[in-house]
Amino acid sequence: MRLVLAGVSGRDKVVFEIFLTRDLPGWTCQLAPEVRDSSRPSADILVLDLVALGLSSHSEANQAALLQCTQGTPAVLLLPAFERGWTALDPDWMASHQLVWLVKPYGTQAMRGALKAAAAMVQMTTPASLPQPLPKPPVPSLTAAALGTRLEALPAGPGLAFLRQLSSLLQQAKPFEARFTVQNSLIVHPVDGWVASNTPLAVMQQVCRSDVLASAVSMRVLDGPQAEERTHQLGMRPTELDTFLWALVSATQLAVAPTP
Repeated sequence: MRLVLAGVSGRDKVVFEIFLTRDLPGWTCQLAPEVRDSSRPSADILVLDLVALGLSSHSEANQAALLQCTQGTPAVLLLPAFERGWTALDPDWMASHQLVWLVKPYGTQAMRGALKAAAAMVQMTTPASLPQPLPKPPVPSLTAAALGTRLEALPAGPGLAFLRQLSSLLQQAKPFEARFTVQNSLIVHPVDGWVASNTPLAVMQQVCRSDVLASAVSMRVLDGPQAEERTHQLGMRPTELDTFLWALVSATQLAVAPTP
């Protein structure tokens, strides 16, 4: 599903991308500076913060403005906790205009439910005659625990210093950053299961095979907000941790090490 976010800050977009990576793999999102004109990107679902869009209070004028924004596209409406006008609308009217409301602050489970409801609306409006996408083959992955098991199965020796340090930090279950150069980093969030990097994979694979290169990499533990802020600051896109770990070790001797 393609999501377009309107009225959402750049930092909140990073958090949203992390949520999608972890909870709704394959879904994407982008910001729309202006959602009320023809420049809005194409979307399957809109996520609209009504406060930021100036539509926080329900009125006939704001209702018309909202429909002008959505143009029939299923939308999740983020509402302030103090406003009761939107939530009091007839559920049949909301359904007929493919709208789902979600009161702030909300948790990941509530957002997941709202997006799933909007996705169901998308499916209902998709012509049955259109060809459906074929199921994708499973993407190779490697858990943090499996990485540790593979490392333990190999005797101590050169060439695995970076991976052993990486595995040790993963076991601490705290976000951390690996800095390859002043500008190139890898951000890892073990608990939430995501990574983000602006360093080419081939370079990181070389570091995995060379203790000399690994010695130049600095590591530091981050707190949760720091991990998200660094990801946004460096303009990096989060990806799934387990998929990244397999890609990282696929060009090393760990690719054929015993599995747990």
